[in-house]
Amino acid sequence: MRSFTANRLLLTLMICFGLVSSLGCTGVMSQLLYVIKGHTRPAAFQGLEEKRIAVVCISDASAYGPDPLAYTISNALSLKLAQGLKKESVVIPVPVIEQWIDTNGWDQRDFLALGKGVGANSVVVVDVASYTIHEGSTMFKGKSDLTATVYNIDKEGQVEFHYGPKIFEYPTHGRPAIQTSEREFETVYLGQLVLDLAKQFTPHDHLDTFANDAILNY
Repeated sequence: MRSFTANRLLLTLMICFGLVSSLGCTGVMSQLLYVIKGHTRPAAFQGLEEKRIAVVCISDASAYGPDPLAYTISNALSLKLAQGLKKESVVIPVPVIEQWIDTNGWDQRDFLALGKGVGANSVVVVDVASYTIHEGSTMFKGKSDLTATVYNIDKEGQVEFHYGPKIFEYPTHGRPAIQTSEREFETVYLGQLVLDLAKQFTPHDHLDTFANDAILNY
């Protein structure tokens, strides 16, 4: 079974629960705006409600062994879906999926076999074609080329939803490297990437975009 460093697991937790501390005054402002005009928007795809869901992230590196980036995105998105979907929905823990993959020598593409193997009704696949958090030698700017696809395992792997391909960039104008560490920046960037993915599948407040755009402008 794959083992991952404590740092990577900590990164996942920071992505899901640590963004609040990064908001500063922006967080206060967004809360005030929420009181005045908060509004929840439905998910772009609502077909995950009351299902057993497996989340899998793959990248070019996944075929060559343990992929910490893919694991981090899978785990963080799984947690966000578990938080945002109805209580009748079940998100299968990533370690359970990883154990099945390791035991069965999965080929990275047979999502029907994976879904049946872990007892899922739906498999959410995030495919990261490229990933970087650097823009030159003095600037941080996250940029990923990704897609997200939902496979209905009850219908023999039929594609029910497709998002992308999308180039996800954050922040718009980058962040000077002297103002933050690489680890801190990557935590925030991956947090925004996962939030963007999660809102395709869970209800979300339309003011979140305003707050998220300002996180690195404090």
